[in-house]
This record gives sequence, C-alpha cells and structure tokens, in this order.
Amino acid sequence: MIFDNKDKTQTVVNKIMSYMVEKNLKVNDKLPSEEEMTECFNVSRVCVREALRGLKFLGLVEAGTRGGTRIKQMDFTVLAQALGFQIAISDVSYYKLLEARLSIELGVLEIISKKITPLQITQLRSVADCARYDNSITEIERNYQRDCEFHRLLLTISDNEMLISFSRLLEIFFTRRTSSCEASQAAAIDHKNIIDALEQHNLELARGIMRSHLEKYKGE
Repeated sequence: MIFDNKDKTQTVVNKIMSYMVEKNLKVNDKLPSEEEMTECFNVSRVCVREALRGLKFLGLVEAGTRGGTRIKQMDFTVLAQALGFQIAISDVSYYKLLEARLSIELGVLEIISKKITPLQITQLRSVADCARYDNSITEIERNYQRDCEFHRLLLTISDNEMLISFSRLLEIFFTRRTSSCEASQAAAIDHKNIIDALEQHNLELARGIMRSHLEKYKGE
C-alpha cells in the first residue's frame, strides 16, 4: 500500500510539472490552489500535498508570501551537488563518466573558443601546470588541485550558469582515478597546447587535443 501511495504521489508530481510547462509558467508564477489541483488532476488532496512537499524539497516551488505556492528560481549549484553525491555513492561506470566528461568539455570549447579574452587566457595559463615530479603528499595535492582548477575554469569562462554549477561534477571524475608523475607532466603539456589553440581561436585543434587528453584515461 505504501508503494501505491508513492506511485500516486509521483504521478501527481509529474502532472504538476507538466502543467507548469504546458501553461508556460515562469519563476514567481503562482500555481493553482490545492483544491483546484485536486479537481484538475482527479486525485486526493493528500496526494497533492505530498507532491507539493516533494517539489519544495527539490527546490522547484516555494510557499508564496501571500499564500499559495509559487515557482522558485532553481539553484543549479544545489542540483549539481545532489547529482554529484549520487554519482559518488553509486556504482557508475568509469567509462560512462568519461563519456559525459568528453561531451561537456568538448562542448564548452565550442562555446568559449570565439569569445575567450586575453585575460582569461592568462588565467588559464596560471593554473595549467599540474605536473608533479614526486609522490609526496604535497605534490599529489597540488597536482589534483591544479588539474581540477584548469578544467573547472574552462567551464567558468563559458559564462553559462548551468555549466558553471555542473563543473563541480568534474571533481567526482578526478577522485575516481590516479595518475603517475609522467602522466601528470603530459597532462600539463596538453593543458598548455589547449590554451595555445584557444588563443589562436582554433576550435578544431583545441577539441582534438582535449579529446586525446581525456581519452588517455581509458587505459588507466
């Protein structure tokens, strides 16, 4: 019986979300009352309340200052954190993570290749060197931080809110692998070459280097 209730609540959640899309509702727009939704969706008021509670938990709606429920501005950072946590505790295939990372990072190069500024090029160069030459704790941490920072900065330069918030997901990928000193040195060279290609606004070269850079991890 518990599962039946959960299924009914999820059905109402889906109906409310479909309603918001179909009615082209925007942030701060007010949803129908619980009574109106009960009649509209032909479900119990309990299911409507449970569905709204779930949507509030997800950060999609909030109680209005003058009563009722309004659509809330989505915090993509919170969404990315939740997704990153789920990936971290799930048995996600390493290769699926790599495919996702390839799609994100090759795509962001297309966004930034024509609009990247000299200042942003300088910023990238300041974090490009992730090479390490020994396995001391300090060097391993520096390698990790620099590698993360370089790839995160690429997404930040896109000036795309969703990409910037989801850049934190890359850290899940980094924590799922290890690399040798030699590999970190090669990665630093790849970083430099990607920056050089971006400075020349050569998208295909930048994408080619990035693809080769990331596909090296398939052998790890």
